[in-house]
Amino acid sequence: MHPVAQKIIAEYQKRFPLSRERHEQLIRYIPGGATRSLSYFKPWPLHISHGQGAHVYTHEGHALLDVTNAYGALIHGHGDPDVAAAVCAGIEKGSQYSTPTDGQFKLAKLLCDRVPGFDRVRFLNSGTEATMFAMRTARAFTGRDKVLKMSGGFHGTHDAVAASTKKNVITAGIPAAMTRDILEVPFNDAAALEKTVSAHAGDLAAVIMEPFLGAGGVVLPENGYLKTVREITKAHDVLLIFDEIFSFRVDTGGCQKRFNVTPDITTVGKVVGGGLPIGVLGGRADIMNIFCHENTEKPLYHSGTFNGYETVMQAGFAALSKFDEKAVARVNGLGDRFQEGLKETFAQQGLNIRSTQIGSLLNLHFVNEPISTPEQVLASEEELHTLMHLSLLNKGVFSIPRGLFILSTVMTASQIDGLVETIAGVLEELGPLIRENYRHLLAG
Repeated sequence: MHPVAQKIIAEYQKRFPLSRERHEQLIRYIPGGATRSLSYFKPWPLHISHGQGAHVYTHEGHALLDVTNAYGALIHGHGDPDVAAAVCAGIEKGSQYSTPTDGQFKLAKLLCDRVPGFDRVRFLNSGTEATMFAMRTARAFTGRDKVLKMSGGFHGTHDAVAASTKKNVITAGIPAAMTRDILEVPFNDAAALEKTVSAHAGDLAAVIMEPFLGAGGVVLPENGYLKTVREITKAHDVLLIFDEIFSFRVDTGGCQKRFNVTPDITTVGKVVGGGLPIGVLGGRADIMNIFCHENTEKPLYHSGTFNGYETVMQAGFAALSKFDEKAVARVNGLGDRFQEGLKETFAQQGLNIRSTQIGSLLNLHFVNEPISTPEQVLASEEELHTLMHLSLLNKGVFSIPRGLFILSTVMTASQIDGLVETIAGVLEELGPLIRENYRHLLAG
């Protein structure tokens, strides 16, 4: 093991001993010591005591700047007073009634007023549920079985989409038949999309895609690509599903508003729940009305004990009400500031690496060429990501191991500048390792 790696790992072990104790306790009852695969990393996962504003706090007493924000579910940081008040009021009144509620009306109306592709919506409990029902809705509406997705696109963990080309995804337990009707083409490849859609149009219910690849590395669409996708699907009478569960935060109406491309069906989630579990499925009225008892004798069946959970509705309404155009512009401006700071840092340190950014989302890549495909993201040097993550924790930053940074509205410009300085320190720490083993990442 390289001395740089030894030093970083030893410092983590020294800094977070109470996390190790809790991990060793938890592993007796939860396999791996974490009930979410992404929460686990070596030498042991971090355990958080609580969060407040832009920070989380460990049991050892360390305050860490939080740039995970629950993998995008938090937009206003931890313990937002308006969201907390809405949740407390909701719980006191009774959290769930299993009936239509005023909270459902308020949040549904807010979403339909903001999102271009929303005429009608249905509430679910997770992004996985939302994309699963989006695909089912498309199949029911068109009478066709096939769905096309983008390689590297992430749409949750249900069987039909979990089998993917994304790195390190384990597909054990997924029957081959579950992916028989799933087609894949490369992201940002309009010619491949046109060819595949044309060949399968008679059997193809929908194209499902993220407007940019989120878990795939914040890979942005090339100029005009989304509009071309829209034109191709319309020309072949194939529905277009935008999975905006991750991307919704970039504008008040998501990427479809930002890029002026309206899909037939949309899924959203994460920030929409105010930090509580939620998924939303919506789309054109004629499509969504297949769920409607007033329009058809046999509506598409959709049930779930916690669908439209009233406390979640109230929390979501509180969070989105204050995530207005001014708030979006401010947090996106922080993202732009972050990106510019990193670019200057890379140049100053003579590194030929990349960061892709849109709004309040940024992904750092240990790759020496512009990023336009998920395959390039997969080439990013994993050892450097692992060590950067641990080094950032050692230096007071709670980040996502794959180099993804997610900002919140409670952050300040000075905190962003401090974050850039901390990353610069990490890159300096990794310098000897990069110069010895990863010379292709050096400029010149």
